[in-house]
Amino acid sequence: MGVPAAPRIDDRLRRYIAGARPSDSAAEVTRGAGSLAWSLGLPRPSYQQVRVLMRAGAAPPPGPTPSSPSTARLVLRAIDEVVGFLYQYPAPGMADWYRRYTRGLL
Repeated sequence: MGVPAAPRIDDRLRRYIAGARPSDSAAEVTRGAGSLAWSLGLPRPSYQQVRVLMRAGAAPPPGPTPSSPSTARLVLRAIDEVVGFLYQYPAPGMADWYRRYTRGLL
């Protein structure tokens, strides 16, 4: 029967894991954290716990997200729609009619 929950990781072990270089593998950090835990008399953190803590420390803080599109984007989108309409074949607004005409549906 498995353990329903893993033991809490001590703050000293968390600082050790967070201070690992980005080039270190999770296995190396787990071995180092395990030997530190042994010397402190603490339970050894699991490989999965170390991976999660390493990934959480490596994630960049979320930046600001734009709440609405800028005016320039709105203008460019409108220009794109107008130009797309004007360049329809055979004439502006006639694309649907032309498709029906070529299929013999008129």
